[in-house]
Amino acid sequence: MLLKKVDRDLARIHSKIRISVLGPTNTSEEMKKMFGNNSYNPKFDYCVNLSKYDSVEKHLLSLRTDDTVYGKLLRSKISELNNMLNMLRHVGKKEFTKYSIKTYGKPSSDLICEARKILRSDEEDVWKRYSRLSMTKKFMDTFALKNLNWTVKEKEMVAGATFNVKNRTLFINKNRDFSENDVKRLIVHEIGTHITRSENANACKYKMFKFGFPGYLDTEEGLAAYNEYCSGLLTPRILKNYAGRVFANELSLKNSFSAVYNALLEYFPKGDAWTLTLRAKRGLRDTSKPGAFTKDHLYLKGFLKVKDFAEKGGDMSKLYVGKIGVEHVPLLDYI
Repeated sequence: MLLKKVDRDLARIHSKIRISVLGPTNTSEEMKKMFGNNSYNPKFDYCVNLSKYDSVEKHLLSLRTDDTVYGKLLRSKISELNNMLNMLRHVGKKEFTKYSIKTYGKPSSDLICEARKILRSDEEDVWKRYSRLSMTKKFMDTFALKNLNWTVKEKEMVAGATFNVKNRTLFINKNRDFSENDVKRLIVHEIGTHITRSENANACKYKMFKFGFPGYLDTEEGLAAYNEYCSGLLTPRILKNYAGRVFANELSLKNSFSAVYNALLEYFPKGDAWTLTLRAKRGLRDTSKPGAFTKDHLYLKGFLKVKDFAEKGGDMSKLYVGKIGVEHVPLLDYI
């Protein structure tokens, strides 16, 4: 009974923590300045209501668990969510990077070497473009085929696509063009992986299968990338983008926005270089200073991790019970 209560409380707390607030409110204006002057370092504005996190943090830190397998996982998740709260409390401040690293880690030397190797590889041509209408219809048709009561909406955001489990909505970037291959890939990535894991979690005893085990995120994104790979949709262009995210994370920890952006121009057109740098520098206000939102290195890290799990004979079906990590598979029999 204790664990179920803590589990429910954590689910409620998790639903109140919004990473989307890391999206700057003046992105378009700062991008124009950057494109007009490659040495310019954007000054980002954010809309973060810090006061609403006071009661959330107090509730979080009051939770107690036991020493069972699931009790320890809950304790680890409490720590993770506390680090995430501290990260949001320090948006635009010097300590933001410290709490980002506590939450997501940072690229290892091995991962950086792998990313650099990928960046030096050749890239394929861009595919035929999809119209916005046919792309939306493609997603809706896929939901219908899978008997999923979800909808699709357009939204201005940094990512190409994302989803809201509570509202059962898939959001697509209203300002981005998508190739035919992009649409197929996003169906595999978003619906075939993220939404499938979320839907399967509804049948599980505990809610953490729905909102995510501690450290699950690299497996979450890695499994999606691995499914793209198995479907023949993880093109050199996409893999290069994942490598660029690692490179941007690595450089941002020690350099300014303009330094990272100009380094990425060696491998990417300016639009992609801007997006990669923005993803790595969001959460900072004065981007002339070192610092990073380090989440993005998890995509390539997770892909290599899941690929290794599969190649060593791991039971891939167990990764679909909910939002768990590869490292949690051995624990499932005890939960």
